[in-house]
Amino acid sequence: MEQEEEGISLIDIIKGLKGFFAELKRKCLIVSIIVCITSVIGLLYSLNSKPKYIASSTMMLESSKGDGMSGAMALASQFGLMGGGSSSVINEDKLIEIVKAETILKTALFRKATIDSTTNILANHYIDLFGYKEIWEKDDSLRGFRFINTEGNLSIQENRVLKMFCAQIKKDFLTTEKSKSGIITLTVNSKSELFSKYFNQYLVEAVTSFYVNRITEKGRTNLDIIQKRVDSIALALRDAEFALARWKDANFQLVKAQGMIVEFQLRRNVEVCNSIYLEGVKQLEISKFTSLQQTPFLQIIDQPTLPLNPEGTISPLRGIVFGFIIGFLLAGLYVFLRIKYAELIIEIAEKQN
Repeated sequence: MEQEEEGISLIDIIKGLKGFFAELKRKCLIVSIIVCITSVIGLLYSLNSKPKYIASSTMMLESSKGDGMSGAMALASQFGLMGGGSSSVINEDKLIEIVKAETILKTALFRKATIDSTTNILANHYIDLFGYKEIWEKDDSLRGFRFINTEGNLSIQENRVLKMFCAQIKKDFLTTEKSKSGIITLTVNSKSELFSKYFNQYLVEAVTSFYVNRITEKGRTNLDIIQKRVDSIALALRDAEFALARWKDANFQLVKAQGMIVEFQLRRNVEVCNSIYLEGVKQLEISKFTSLQQTPFLQIIDQPTLPLNPEGTISPLRGIVFGFIIGFLLAGLYVFLRIKYAELIIEIAEKQN
């Protein structure tokens, strides 16, 4: 019985397919029209599709860590200049957020580049490349707008436009991600090959500069303080040496017990200052070396090079093929729905009779 039911269902499927293809053949004119329309749409889409150029850079954080307190911190503590503590560290997650910071984007946008035989800052190239020049022709307040001031001296209008650019870049053009191994990938995606390349390059340079300055800021401050202390000790040592020399000149060949006490005191001052100075110089050199060892640095692994491979484009032939397939599927769906609709009408009519 089950085999009969299975046989009947298989026969029904075969009959249904035959009916479907027969109906498809009868509606060949409509099918052809649908397929032609979708093929033309596919062709037009391929012709109007604009390539996107992707520029990617990869980087990683590296650091050399040591045990104990650095020479700079140790000497500073000896002089009573500061308490203990460690400097804040920029990790991969923080670095990803820093890349998207308006300060970094602004620094990159105000670097100069030559695009389409014109040398200008990237912010002005952005206006020309992404249609703002045409859009602003209808706006009296922005018609002919260009960035004319320096990065640190922007007008209110320039700041407003720059904030709008930064928001669009973060939304549409810039992506950052971190792999499990800690490799950070920074990708710029735009329709301009040169803009993608230069903006990616300048972003990496801006992030690297910010990172180096930020991570070494406290160390530089400590070294400056220690250097000033060593310089002041050197002055004190020189004054003590001159005081001893003046006393000797004033008391040449005079031997008095009271005078010897003054000489011992002056000699002691010279020896103390000299000892402190020598220790200070030694610790200063150690702190410089330790600072270089313990300073993490941003290592650039890969950077984009020209030419960039365009992505997102469709060849005319592929556009026609895709359009043909989509059109055939739509036509098949149309024929299938007509068959089901006709069967439903017949079934309703039979029930009414």
